Amino acid sequence: MDKRNYDIGFIINPELTEEEIKKVISSMTQMIEESGGVIEKLDEWGRKRLVYPIQKHKEGIYIFINAEFTGDVVEKIERKLKLNEKIIRFIVVRLDDKLKKSNKLVKKWEKADKRKKKMQQIDGEKSSREESHTSSRVKENKNEAN
Repeated sequence: MDKRNYDIGFIINPELTEEEIKKVISSMTQMIEESGGVIEKLDEWGRKRLVYPIQKHKEGIYIFINAEFTGDVVEKIERKLKLNEKIIRFIVVRLDDKLKKSNKLVKKWEKADKRKKKMQQIDGEKSSREESHTSSRVKENKNEAN
C-alpha cells in the first residue's frame, strides 16, 4: 500500500496536567510510528478558546500531527482518538486530495493572471497607438494654424 500524507488534529481536555497531556501526545505518535508511519511535524498550539463549548469546556489544548502512513492506519488512529476520554474533538484529513485541488486552483489562477496581463499589454499598445495618432493630429492642427 502507498503511504500518504495526513493531518491529524485533536483537542485535549484542558483540565489535564502537563504530564497527562504529554502522555496523550506520545501515545498517538507512538501508535503512528509502530504502524509504520513517519511523523513529519508535531505542532502544539497550546491552550486556545473554543468557538463553542464542547462537553462544557470553553477551552482546549490543540495538537496537530502531520504524518505519512498507509490508509489502513487511519481506522486505528480514529478509533484510538474516539475511545480516548481525554480527547474532546478530533479530525483526520488526507492532505493529498487537498493539495491536488489547491494545485488545480493555482494553475487556474495563473492562467487568469496571464490572460489579464496579456489584455493589459494589448490595451497598453492600443492606447500608445492612439496617443501617437492623437499627437500627430495635434501637430497637424498646429501646422495648419500657423
